[in-house]
Amino acid sequence: MTEPAENVESTAPEHGSITLSEDGSLIVVTGEIDKDVVRHFRVTVRPSQWPARVDARGVTFMSSAGLELMVHLARKQKRAGGELELIDPPTSLRLLLNQTGLNRVFRSVPAPAAPA
Repeated sequence: MTEPAENVESTAPEHGSITLSEDGSLIVVTGEIDKDVVRHFRVTVRPSQWPARVDARGVTFMSSAGLELMVHLARKQKRAGGELELIDPPTSLRLLLNQTGLNRVFRSVPAPAAPA
């Protein structure tokens, strides 16, 4: 079985993407996150590369597959003694997390201030 390349961008279908930052410190999630986008991320980025921070500002939709990935990310951090930070999730995603009880699994943090 071939190992995925290190620090590879995952840009699955055009409707959504999950991208690992170049330095590997952040996952950027944008658009519609469905099973195809999640599958592409899982085959291109090893779990050992998953960081503790997810920039969720660009999410427009998240399916159960996307939620499952977020839970896996959070569990990985918990096993390491940390916590998954979800950066500035949009209102629609916050409502979904509240409805499913997953708001207790992630720590939502505000987006960093833009440089002046």
